[in-house]
Amino acid sequence: VKIIISSGINAEYGQAKIDEGQPIADSLEEEELFFKTNYHYIAGEMGTPFLTKRLCQILLENVKECLPELILRITEQKVIQQNILESLGAKIDDPFGMLVQLLYKFCQTFDDNMEGKETIRLHNGKEISGGRHLFQQFENTICSELDLIILPEDIEQQIEDEIMSSSGAKPPLFTPNITFENLASNQVKIYVRPVKKAIKKCCETITEITMLLSKEVFRRFPNLKREAHHVCLSLLISKTQAVEQFLNNYLKCEICYINTNHKLFAKDRRRIEEETRDEEDIDGKFEKRNIKRIKALLDLYTSIIKNQLMDIVPKTVMSFMVYGFKEDLHKELIQRLVDQNKVDQLMKEDMFIEEKRGKAAKMLQALEQADAITCLMD
Repeated sequence: VKIIISSGINAEYGQAKIDEGQPIADSLEEEELFFKTNYHYIAGEMGTPFLTKRLCQILLENVKECLPELILRITEQKVIQQNILESLGAKIDDPFGMLVQLLYKFCQTFDDNMEGKETIRLHNGKEISGGRHLFQQFENTICSELDLIILPEDIEQQIEDEIMSSSGAKPPLFTPNITFENLASNQVKIYVRPVKKAIKKCCETITEITMLLSKEVFRRFPNLKREAHHVCLSLLISKTQAVEQFLNNYLKCEICYINTNHKLFAKDRRRIEEETRDEEDIDGKFEKRNIKRIKALLDLYTSIIKNQLMDIVPKTVMSFMVYGFKEDLHKELIQRLVDQNKVDQLMKEDMFIEEKRGKAAKMLQALEQADAITCLMD
């Protein structure tokens, strides 16, 4: 009741007259006189001084009641803001040194990813090491694509046509070697497309890995991220060209020279010839035996080439494209990006990061002040 009366009188006599321009001291004197005249028996517990004191007591009591929860919330927010500041990084005092350090970290992170020591989060949300991701591309491209390639359905007709073509105008009495070599070369040529597809896919995979890593390592510096990506792409293109040239030459060798003396081929060739010779004794059809024998030999030879490609393509990619890229990456980044004239531009932070860091710092400062006040009140 005292608080209500004091509040009403304060609003009616005190604040109203202060709004009209009356000095606060005069308003307080009039208020004191009013209470002494009308409420003399409780005048010492009425008026603005009493109201101020009592309201402060009520406020403090409510604050102390909520204090444990308030301290907990302040502590939680401090941890959140500190984590934000740590994730954003401190302001740069030495841009040149920071640039060299980031480039080394990027190369080391790429190495660790390819070795399976670290993982990256792909666009589909899956976490996997870069090396494992690349291995899956080997499985999904070169291995699966080559496995799908089999002799065409009309291969027997092709064999017959090739036998007739190689004998000219005379009827064929035996099958010349050129028949098998021409047919085998044509089959090997089919492998060129999946090999090129595998190289392209591996190049895209490594590009994806470097882009994801650059977003993580250079996230504060958009200019550096962009320039580093250009360096990686340029280097990767040169390594990809080396892989393509090596495998193209290898396939040309396989196409130009059909090695019928290959140990695996020679071993099974005798078995196939014996089986077809036994069949000839049964049906006595020389031409049919020849076609079936050549078909079996073609299947055997192309299987050997497929297995060799499944082995040599991943090895070539790893040697030229992965390890060659790893060995030259740091040198290329240093040579093309570590320049005193470029440092300031490359190490210019994203404006949103600067703004976010400033807000987090102010919030943390306010929370520190609030924490100090709660300690005094506790």
